[in-house]
Amino acid sequence: MYRVLIADDEKIEREGIKFLLSMEEGEYEIQEASNGKQALNIIHSQEIDFLLTDIKMPHMDGLELAARVSEENPEIPIVIFSGYSDFGFAQEAMRYGVKEYVLKPVDPDTFHKTINKVKAEISSRRTQKQKAEKEKNFLLQYFLQAYLYSGNEEVLKKAGDILDASSWEQWHCAILIESDKTFFDTVSDSIDKELMEDLHRNFFYLNLNTRQSVLFFSDVYCDYQLVAKHLYDLLKQKYPGSFHLAVSSRFEGHEALPEIMAQLEQTMEEKFYHPDMHVFTNEGDENHPVSAETQDSRLMEKISEDISRKDVDQLKKHFECLVKKYENDTRFSAMYVKFVFSNVIQELFQENQFSEEYKLDHEVERLYSCTNLKQILAITQENIQKYEEFLERSMSGSRDEVASVKNYIYQHYAEDLSLETLAEKVYLSSGYLSFIFKKETGMNLNRFIRVVRMEKAKELLCSSNMKVAQVSEQVGIPNVSYFCRSFREYYGCSPESYRKGTGEEDESNGSNKM
Repeated sequence: MYRVLIADDEKIEREGIKFLLSMEEGEYEIQEASNGKQALNIIHSQEIDFLLTDIKMPHMDGLELAARVSEENPEIPIVIFSGYSDFGFAQEAMRYGVKEYVLKPVDPDTFHKTINKVKAEISSRRTQKQKAEKEKNFLLQYFLQAYLYSGNEEVLKKAGDILDASSWEQWHCAILIESDKTFFDTVSDSIDKELMEDLHRNFFYLNLNTRQSVLFFSDVYCDYQLVAKHLYDLLKQKYPGSFHLAVSSRFEGHEALPEIMAQLEQTMEEKFYHPDMHVFTNEGDENHPVSAETQDSRLMEKISEDISRKDVDQLKKHFECLVKKYENDTRFSAMYVKFVFSNVIQELFQENQFSEEYKLDHEVERLYSCTNLKQILAITQENIQKYEEFLERSMSGSRDEVASVKNYIYQHYAEDLSLETLAEKVYLSSGYLSFIFKKETGMNLNRFIRVVRMEKAKELLCSSNMKVAQVSEQVGIPNVSYFCRSFREYYGCSPESYRKGTGEEDESNGSNKM
């Protein structure tokens, strides 16, 4: 589509130019002006790709219009039409940035050649602009991913030196998308634009690996849980496989981004404990008051999940929520409070090996003999402490299992690796392997697999003559287009540039992601 402005005080002349344009290839959105002043107002109010103007016009002639447009919008190609064959007009027009000078009456062949030259210039400029935008987007993704996982302010400084990262300050919510199988390496490169169009909402798209992408949103007044549900429905309708989405809490400023990323990964872990759910959120329920019993039920559900995946940090956090509630509210009977905290102890004893070391009946009896809240909390905390010590003693086995999984990835990175497949190798549940792997390595499995593949790709590019497509295949990413994009987002340069040695500086930045 080309947006064209025709400026001529003679309507019949404008109609003639419109007719000639209709004979040309392409689509044209045409605006008309009867003088230079009117034409300039149109250019000020809307985007124009090129200007076709007569010289002789009232109020403002074509030469003055060309001078003003060339000064204000130098990228707009200008073609002058005139019945005057005076070379002086042509010379003056060229001084004002006019690209072509066509005599009236217009010869169709000359018009055709002139328009083709103008369209070639516009096409070249659009290509350059798209290339620059693509490059900027790659760099934004490169720096953003580095910052999300490191929280290093130095990354922000480097980003600010190269490009404008101010958009990071405008984000208020993020949604993590995870597929149960490799997905983002098989879909169109324009999946972000397709999702924006379907959602009727803008966001910044960042692909993390073949199974995960995260979307950052700027809208302040929005129910993002509803957005996530809509997004899940769209993905389910359009693509095969199963998807889970995690919605972050609201945040302000780029400083919150690393914590938000960690929060999203933590929230996504809930999929192992709620297989029928597909959208998980961190948003509070302060706008939807619930009864004390319901609050306790939700907290106990969280505590049960924490114990199932042996996540002591989260267990302590949720236990503290219970403590604060009952320390600050005296409406509840002593028997009800004992019942609540005895449930915490009973959940701890669901762990078979732990229950062999400690007697549940004895601990519950101790709790029910308490005469005040302080004693109840002390006994519960004592049991949590014993549980933590038990886990510490048993973690050596987990470390061996994580080491086995890492070794398997190092040897089989070229294969289609999934959490479920790896969990089967070490006879663990997917949820527990996911938890202990993140605890031991500091990164989730999907990210670790990507790091290994990118490091191996770097090695192959530096030490072999393999073509990029062969390297892509060797590291388990059959889609070479996705591989190149992923490599650039990881190292900040293309595989070809890296091989030629122009990406050395970027390598040191990329290696920080380990």
